[in-house]
Amino acid sequence: MIRKSLVALALCTTLSFSTRAQNGYWMSAGEMIFSYGSVDAPSAVDITPIVRWSPVFNFQGQYHYDFSKSVGIYTGLGIRNVGLISRIDFVDSSDVGATPIQKEARVKERSYSLGLPLALKLGDVDKGTHFTIGAEAELMFVYKRKIFVDDGKFKTYEWFSDNVNLFNPSAFAEVNFTHGIYIRFKYYLMDFLNYQGIEISGMNIKDYGQKSPLFYVSIGSADLVGDFDDDFTSKPQSTSAFFKTKKKDWKNLDATAQAY
Repeated sequence: MIRKSLVALALCTTLSFSTRAQNGYWMSAGEMIFSYGSVDAPSAVDITPIVRWSPVFNFQGQYHYDFSKSVGIYTGLGIRNVGLISRIDFVDSSDVGATPIQKEARVKERSYSLGLPLALKLGDVDKGTHFTIGAEAELMFVYKRKIFVDDGKFKTYEWFSDNVNLFNPSAFAEVNFTHGIYIRFKYYLMDFLNYQGIEISGMNIKDYGQKSPLFYVSIGSADLVGDFDDDFTSKPQSTSAFFKTKKKDWKNLDATAQAY
């Protein structure tokens, strides 16, 4: 089933890229991600999830095709930084005969992903205020884990690591506003982590990572990066240099169609 879905996504992307349609255009997008993921460990360990903020290296190239003023689709290719943070409270009794000590450890785990989205846009696509739903196939290709405990830091860094699900599909929804600004909600359909057991300060938590659902909310903006034909006009509409977009002139398109 997963293989068939990937083939379908790849086919749709290829068709979109090869079509120089009147209503096709490219956009670049960037976002700040606030992710939240919980890690289950049924043993006697207190694990508290912490919101993770990742403002950098979240970029996406999008190819849009609008069927009308109110319906469109987009696909593309993106790279983003996703992950989770867990605070672990435990009692350190590793020293035999010593008084057990209450300790806290923080485990930060993230992966860069390469994503291929397919989304449907509904609403006022012309003026930018619309709703988007879609799915994305993501490849988790660079994994990194940091464990902070007793003023020490222990790092693990791997390409195509077995510690995460290498392929993790997701579903997302966006609320799109004028000036290219959007708010996105995304939920990963598989657990983020793909291992069980972690050792912290001499303590082995064998069932750590039994489950690890992950989702995020992001704030971003998208900019038009090029026109495909002369029927497109550049209309900068911005509140700042960062939140800037250029829109198609649908009135001009309608007038041109009526002339013929």
